[in-house]
Amino acid sequence: MENQAQLTPQEIAVRSHDITVCLERTSVSEFDELTKLGKAVRLALHLRGVPAVKYSILKDVAVHLLDFPTDAVRPVVELLAEAEFVRLDTEGRTIKAVIPDVPFYEALFSNLGEVIGTNNFSEPEELTLLLLHRLASSPMLAEQVYNWGSDKSLVNRIIDIGQQSSFIINQRARGKTVLVSPTYFPENSQAYADLVSASGSQRVRKILNLLRDNQGWPLRILMEKRELAGVRLDDNELAIIKMLAGEGFVPPPAIQTSHAGTNYFLFGPRPGTTRLLPYKRPVYEAAMALVAAVRQGQLLPAEYAIHSPRALLRSFKEKGYLNANTEAIEQYRQVAALRVGRLETTDLGWAKLLLIDLPENIEAVDMAIGLISGSEPSLTANEDIILSLRKGQRYVESLIGRKRIQQDRVVPPDEETQAAIDSYLLRGR
Repeated sequence: MENQAQLTPQEIAVRSHDITVCLERTSVSEFDELTKLGKAVRLALHLRGVPAVKYSILKDVAVHLLDFPTDAVRPVVELLAEAEFVRLDTEGRTIKAVIPDVPFYEALFSNLGEVIGTNNFSEPEELTLLLLHRLASSPMLAEQVYNWGSDKSLVNRIIDIGQQSSFIINQRARGKTVLVSPTYFPENSQAYADLVSASGSQRVRKILNLLRDNQGWPLRILMEKRELAGVRLDDNELAIIKMLAGEGFVPPPAIQTSHAGTNYFLFGPRPGTTRLLPYKRPVYEAAMALVAAVRQGQLLPAEYAIHSPRALLRSFKEKGYLNANTEAIEQYRQVAALRVGRLETTDLGWAKLLLIDLPENIEAVDMAIGLISGSEPSLTANEDIILSLRKGQRYVESLIGRKRIQQDRVVPPDEETQAAIDSYLLRGR
């Protein structure tokens, strides 16, 4: 098997978190350290910046709001204490209070991953972590996983667990089975499956990684220069790029200028691990329009190029406007049409872009900065849960009251495991 030592402690912690979030209250007999680490990451995210909290309140929050089994809370809290993310106020063996001291994101993930250790995972856990890490960058052919060297029955079991827990889906395309993780590709799963089955997952993975790091690149420049970010592209890879610009994927924004004609700006998968809510789609489209506009100024200027698109967008957010220039009217026409900003003429042929100060527009600028930076959004905590930890029992009870009582679910064992259980039970009679 491609071994799990290829993953850094930070990557192990992130993937454990993502798997645990998908599992919710589902129990999987093959998972032990993986879910403990995932729960520790999730609880730590909600404890960062919180003052000392009674253990009884923390336990209620973990069980009723974060979907922890009751008996999982103490081991998770003790793991956080071992990582020095919390201090425990104890009386004998009783934990009275928890005093958080949780670091920022990168240290949070890497420190927890190091504390739990890379050698403590079972083979099913190792395979699950490696598979989800691989699926985070691109869908892949199922047959590739069987070539990693693990027993076929184990691979089948992990894929089955992933399907039942919604962090893996099987898609059939061109007579092949393609594995897609809706955690990282929540939209267009069939289109990606078709792409992988036609072009191979290694090529698709290469192109998607390049596009993630270079969002909004002009399609014409990609095709003419046959490279992206200094990486040469062959005919097959250029064909993948053309397919990504076509039907089934995010439609590339277009900008028409008098000096460069009509250009399309290509985007890779949307960053994030959740499906875009319908009311957020206009915000994301506005962010793409902003990125396309600054890429136009960076790579296809009439005269003076934008040297740092990210710095320009940050300035736009902070100052509320972009300085006037002669290219603004054509460059930012679509941004103005989407009501993110408005164009104000300052002289003959000159205009400045003014930010329309609305929450959704600020969010669009932040999204655009994230896209242009090639960065994944940080894992976020639920603000209601943080408030419950700060405010105490009454607020916790009000949140619990909003949530229906849930039943724990167990992923049923495979046939071999069930046979072993039955044999054990029969011997005991």
